[in-house]
Amino acid sequence: MPDNPLQPLWKSSAPRWDYFRAAHLLNRAGFGGSSADIEQLVALGPEKAVEHLVRYHSIQNNLPDLEFGELSGPIAGGKEGVGKRAFGEQAQLLRDLTPDQRKALFELRQGAQRLKFEEMKLWWLDRMVRTSRPLEEKLTLFWHGLFVSSNTTVKNTYLLYKQNQLLRRHAAGNYKTLALEISQDPAMLEYLNNNQNKKEHPNENYARELMELFTMGIGNYTETDIKESARAFTGWTALGDQFIFNRREHDDGAKTFLGRTGNFDGQDIINIIFDHPATPLYIARRLATFFGADDPPPEVTSGLAAAVRVSRFELAPVLEVLFSSNWFYSEDVMRRQIKSPVQLVVGSLRALGVNMAQPRAVDNALKMMGQELLNAPTVKGWDGGRAWINTSTLFARYNLPAYLGTGRLPAVGKRPEAADVRTQFNEFNSGWAPQIDLAEAAASTTDAVVDLYIKKLLCDKLAPRKRQDLIEFINATGDDKSHPFDPVAPDAENQIRSFVHLIMAMAEYQLC
Repeated sequence: MPDNPLQPLWKSSAPRWDYFRAAHLLNRAGFGGSSADIEQLVALGPEKAVEHLVRYHSIQNNLPDLEFGELSGPIAGGKEGVGKRAFGEQAQLLRDLTPDQRKALFELRQGAQRLKFEEMKLWWLDRMVRTSRPLEEKLTLFWHGLFVSSNTTVKNTYLLYKQNQLLRRHAAGNYKTLALEISQDPAMLEYLNNNQNKKEHPNENYARELMELFTMGIGNYTETDIKESARAFTGWTALGDQFIFNRREHDDGAKTFLGRTGNFDGQDIINIIFDHPATPLYIARRLATFFGADDPPPEVTSGLAAAVRVSRFELAPVLEVLFSSNWFYSEDVMRRQIKSPVQLVVGSLRALGVNMAQPRAVDNALKMMGQELLNAPTVKGWDGGRAWINTSTLFARYNLPAYLGTGRLPAVGKRPEAADVRTQFNEFNSGWAPQIDLAEAAASTTDAVVDLYIKKLLCDKLAPRKRQDLIEFINATGDDKSHPFDPVAPDAENQIRSFVHLIMAMAEYQLC
């Protein structure tokens, strides 16, 4: 690697841009895609490919919003939120009900919330699969793992939906602006108890996590800074689905925070945090880890932090630096990241063009693999990296691709080469047509079929011995020689489905 790991790929002495590097870019700055998607990036060249993904607002993306009814929507109904008058009117209506009627209404609303929450998870998964702006959804997932809110605590799907839309709206925008708006977000106010933060009894939860997890990292502030910050955020609360500033509960006394003294409120605290040198470095490290590799080298994080400062926390130019860099395409990064469950699922669906015929099965698999959307286990989000792989998750990681490619899990106890496994997937319509893959690639021999799906699913070369094993499997003759392959033979589709599942169960498929 050159001395400057953030030097753009196209300015290196021997720039290389090919299918595998374009696939790497699309996997990390999105969730992967079809061979046609990757070839489009190859044709653009590295500089234009990065710009195409990062400057996505010019790309039309008419995906539907999630609709809410009276029971699942904002407390007083209506897409424009609830004002004090509307909130008071609904409170009066509730007071006019009998206790039994109020209990019945509450139970109905709880049931509607549970159903809408399940629907919202599938709505977001569908967006990730079908979006024409993949970085927008990948960044929304990134922010969701940083500015965490969980359904377990919030229990209001409409508020989580509003937060999800907030993260998407600012996905590649200004980090400081997003930090301010998330501090006023009703779901976050509920999740970290700032709606209980009052001048007589300050609640420190949000003040602590704002510095520890959202902006600066441990070691850059003191317990006194947390206490003073909490005082500044007193009175920041929500009414229904709208932020309000309750002046009567705000501590308007002088506070000393990170060496500065004044009559600070929450916005002042954020201004001071974003003046601190730890903040650009923190977000640089989070971006480099999420999109690049665990434990990025100091010269990468310091270089990205410099880009953050120059851009005044606008993230699009910072992402362009990252996705253009020699480090991003180095051996230290490519094919070294363990796919998150969402990356594994969405990437598989996008690569094959598979529809989620039974989306709840996919959502259940995500839970088993440890990444339920909108329900991170702690305020720290998901640990990621090697934490994705353990004895509890490995079975689901290896068997979910069977559903994605075939519609059913493999028969328990059957050898992968057994004939009944190859014929158990009849009459499943996932939207994936293997014959189209083979026709487009003009693959008419068994080794050509193997190379087609190695390229399509692994986006990389495979060790010769493993490639030979795959040829033996598709031959079903005990040898690894090339044989003619008839894509319209009666058993050809089932054979390809089983073969694709075999690739997706390989250790190499767990990496991107």
